[in-house]
Amino acid sequence: MTGVVVAGILFFLIGICLLASLPLIHPRRESGTLSPAEYALRYEDIVMTTSDGVRLCGWWISAENSDRTVILLHGYAGTMDPDLKYAPPLVSAGFNVLMFDFRAHGRSGGWISTLGACEVRDVQVAVDEAKRRGSRRVGLLGFSMGGRAAILSISKVSGIHALISDCAPPRLHYAVTRNLILRKIPDFLSWLLASVMLIGGSLLSGVNLFRQDPINAAEHLSGLPVLFTQGGLDRYVRRSELTKMVEQAGKTARLWYVDGAKHRDIEKTHPTEYLHNVIHFFQEAL
Repeated sequence: MTGVVVAGILFFLIGICLLASLPLIHPRRESGTLSPAEYALRYEDIVMTTSDGVRLCGWWISAENSDRTVILLHGYAGTMDPDLKYAPPLVSAGFNVLMFDFRAHGRSGGWISTLGACEVRDVQVAVDEAKRRGSRRVGLLGFSMGGRAAILSISKVSGIHALISDCAPPRLHYAVTRNLILRKIPDFLSWLLASVMLIGGSLLSGVNLFRQDPINAAEHLSGLPVLFTQGGLDRYVRRSELTKMVEQAGKTARLWYVDGAKHRDIEKTHPTEYLHNVIHFFQEAL
């Protein structure tokens, strides 16, 4: 009888974890409405299938006679559409652009988002697509979750030659906790709920979301040209962990730190400088 009670309690707790994780791993899906045609860009609609069978929808935007490609990786609960504004200047600078909606986002298939862990498979198929189209040099420009996926990809995906990580949270648990605190949930309850959400997400995805963090993978960036961009008022990133991540990335990594900027805010507060730094970085690295 005791065993039955223990099993019942265990199943109840697992159920709570699974239910609590759903808002995290199954974000509300936004519908994309933009097209590269609105920017008079030469493009193709593309469909890619990941190694685990997820169908990803995106765009291949070609530059004239270029074998250099920048892959844009959007943030959590968004789509590729807002980042389309970076395609014209990148193409003008001589780079092809590949962009797509991550799994469980936008036009793409799948229903589980792991905020970077399984999204490594999405990055893999995108890099393969770029190489299939003749790209010899490939760079990643990842925003927030996209930056997490980019960093986690380095040790698992071959053919990446440079990386920009824009405000990628080093630890998922901390970022989720901070998000809950910003919703006026008390600190300890936020920490506890974040833990429950990550346990449930790990069970549903089959990936340990406590371990799949950029701060645990940054050492693999050593020798690779990397640019970290970070706002000083970003509530999802500890300065100490950012510093550690940059140090682990080695001598080829640079940090652009803007004191008064919030999460993904630098492109708004310093738009001209932001675009210049992105273009200049890829021109040097690729």
